[in-house]
Amino acid sequence: MRKRKLIIVGASGHGREVAYTFLLNHPAEDFLGFLDDASQGTTPEGWPILGKVEDWPHWKESEFIVAINDPRARRSVVAIMKSLGAPDWGGVIHPSVLPHPSVKLGCGFMILGGVAMTVNITLGNFVSINRLVALGHDCVLGDFTAIGPLASISGNVSSGCGVDIGTSAAIRQGVSLGEGCGIGMGAVVVGDVPNNELVVGNPARLLRMLTPW
Repeated sequence: MRKRKLIIVGASGHGREVAYTFLLNHPAEDFLGFLDDASQGTTPEGWPILGKVEDWPHWKESEFIVAINDPRARRSVVAIMKSLGAPDWGGVIHPSVLPHPSVKLGCGFMILGGVAMTVNITLGNFVSINRLVALGHDCVLGDFTAIGPLASISGNVSSGCGVDIGTSAAIRQGVSLGEGCGIGMGAVVVGDVPNNELVVGNPARLLRMLTPW
């Protein structure tokens, strides 16, 4: 039995998918609801929205997951919560995902259904891996990395903090992704990507610079 109940920060679509994933493997009473600055009442699924982000200390005996997909926004919300205390960060993993013992998971992770993970993978803190992602051997993902659905990450890929990988992107083996960079939907990355670059296309090329991480 869990010692702490879970509260998810962010009641948008991604947060609700994370709630669904959690409830596949836990009783309903272990999920208290959401904190969200832009919504109130209940979600379309009937889950309660308990209050705003800054209200989290009222539930300080709970665990929290910041289920906001955008890495910069997720980092900002984590910083706000930390400024008000020391939250107990949880983690959610779909019951179909069976990590090898050599896989290392940081705090605050979200791993949704159909993710294929192999061996000797390291996830930093607050990493989000969406549905049907393939993540190869010896990958290292920095804090706040986000991977969209159906992305394919080959072995020995490393990402800095705050990397945002779009839906159906493909990353070649051994590539290094700099902090704060973005990989567009369907992009095919065959070489290293510098910090804060947004790359798109096949092969992926610079579209524009992003706000520095």
